[in-house]
Amino acid sequence: MTETWRYCGNQIKLWRTGAGISREELGKEANYEYETVKSMEQGRRKPSVRLLQVADQMCGAKGEVTGGAGVLEAGAVSGAREGVHGH
Repeated sequence: MTETWRYCGNQIKLWRTGAGISREELGKEANYEYETVKSMEQGRRKPSVRLLQVADQMCGAKGEVTGGAGVLEAGAVSGAREGVHGH
């Protein structure tokens, strides 16, 4: 599951840096601390739908960042299935 988190976090960071937005600015708009945003971008913490939505809006990504929410959900379902089967 952390691979999925890392992928989504990379997308947030890619769009954020491309738009010239700092972690502080993104965090302030989404009501998160700098360290929380950093953890989400680095895949150490699951990116929230709220952060994905705010990043998408601030960066003008037209749904490219919020599309990560579907990837996160699919990863959660896939991970749960793997756990049941012992993989």
